[in-house]
Amino acid sequence: MGKWILNEDTKIQSRLEESGTNVETILVPESYLNRLSEEDRKSLPKRVLPLLRRYGKYIASMKRLNSKAGKTMYQKNRGKLIRMNVRVSSGTWTMLGAYAASHGVSRCFLVNYMLWLEDIGVGESISETLNVGTPSFHDIYSYTWTLDRCANIVIRKFSFHPNPIFAKDLDYFP
Repeated sequence: MGKWILNEDTKIQSRLEESGTNVETILVPESYLNRLSEEDRKSLPKRVLPLLRRYGKYIASMKRLNSKAGKTMYQKNRGKLIRMNVRVSSGTWTMLGAYAASHGVSRCFLVNYMLWLEDIGVGESISETLNVGTPSFHDIYSYTWTLDRCANIVIRKFSFHPNPIFAKDLDYFP
């Protein structure tokens, strides 16, 4: 009879920010692209990081976009989707992935959600209330996906530090 050797080190680890950028693909509704001018269409791939800076705190603190923790929601019923290549740093892609995973949605879904927020004019009110006097991003983010088979529940939890709602002494507040 053979032996089973189980690996106890179940995590993977790598650098968050690597040198250079990567080309990633997102899906954007054709109807959205058709409304853009040629210049806006060309600049769209460069908007991922500015959108994360503008809406990151709002997205982290809002009600989860997907109410089912065991499923990932993708774009559907949005019409034809067009593939678009974006050149982003590994850190930006990872942050986008953490936000998306905590909401139970795909990265493409979240990018399109942020574009929708921008379209309806939410950006200025968000920037004025959430981002004044604080850095765009927090120091530490933690995303935990808990699968409790005994209690038959799935939990997606996203937390960040420092959390301005609960923290008492924050260095970066004036």
